[in-house]
Amino acid sequence: MDPQERKRQILDRSAEIFARKGVTATTIREIADAVGVYSGALYHYFPSKEAIVTELIREYITDLNERCREVLARSLPPVERLEAFTQIALETSEDYHGATSIWRREGEYMRERVVEADMVSSADAMEVAWREAIRDGIAEGVFRTDIDPEAFRELIYDAVWHASRWYRPGPDRTLADLSRTIVSLFVDGFRRRDE
Repeated sequence: MDPQERKRQILDRSAEIFARKGVTATTIREIADAVGVYSGALYHYFPSKEAIVTELIREYITDLNERCREVLARSLPPVERLEAFTQIALETSEDYHGATSIWRREGEYMRERVVEADMVSSADAMEVAWREAIRDGIAEGVFRTDIDPEAFRELIYDAVWHASRWYRPGPDRTLADLSRTIVSLFVDGFRRRDE
């Protein structure tokens, strides 16, 4: 097998195991068995289990931020920005299900022990983009002022990130459907009402 293909296989199998068992409970031996190689062979690709986790999270955060930058480059109004952020967050959660599960399940462990500072900064940039969209919506009179904007952000943000735990798209349930549902529930409820 080509070295790049093997590396991808290691990452994919590791993501599945980490998502199921957690990082700390997973051994190099389990990863090697899942890939069909000896434990020592993994070290030709990654120096440690933490390096595998770091690469998984880096891929996820890099793609998420790239999609976020594309949305920001379109200079959308606040509501459309939040709709787009919701959609890309759901898409990347689906595309990187293992990494999303790891980040959600063991986020503090990741931030403290494994993930590099630039990755944490990149993850935080997405939260900042959501905050700015909300702040802009309030300033433009689109969103209500009687609801704590940070509480709103936390609620919608958590709904989106945790959806990957239970949501499984199918022919009658697409990510676009879920995105519309979340936006309808949260964003429409946060819109300013005329007295």
